Amino acid sequence: MVRKKSKSVPVKVKTPKDNEFPALKALTHEEIYNLIAKFMRKAIPIKGARLSIINDSQNRTSTPKSPYITLQITERKRLSTPETRYTDQYKIAWFRSQVSVHILFVGGPQIPALEMAHAFDMRFNDAWASEQFEQYSDILFPLYSDDVSSAGQMINAEDQIDVAYSVNAYFEYHPETGICANSAKEIVLDMGIVES
Repeated sequence: MVRKKSKSVPVKVKTPKDNEFPALKALTHEEIYNLIAKFMRKAIPIKGARLSIINDSQNRTSTPKSPYITLQITERKRLSTPETRYTDQYKIAWFRSQVSVHILFVGGPQIPALEMAHAFDMRFNDAWASEQFEQYSDILFPLYSDDVSSAGQMINAEDQIDVAYSVNAYFEYHPETGICANSAKEIVLDMGIVES
């Protein structure tokens, strides 16, 4: 049996460009605030007034006219080790985390702060909240909220006293992170084809 030696064939593997990376499921703090605000507008009915909802990133601005709500993400902690799925070129890791949000309710003549806080608390701790968030996102889920507590009195922009109440709400969040499986820019292998 005579073997013929053939020319070697170069094999090249290149990593994809950054713009080819798959879209990952993740939310910015602003997007989380917007989803919570969307829920709040349904959960807290107010007649005869506009409910303003602001977040902690909107600093250096005066507070809106009451009634209003402020949202502040106070903690984000991991609840599980990452779980992994693979595409042909990427490793996608995701994990369960808990997002804690401090919510401050400031009432006005149309609706007291305590009434707003209780309306939120009652609806957030009900299955209705899960149904609502299911329509908004597939990676952010309401868990529960603490009891409503007094946040004292606040002086508003018109030097008047506003009464405030607060609650801490907790969400389960499943963000994804992508890792390129091919860390080298280019791999070149010379392969010899054996014919029999």
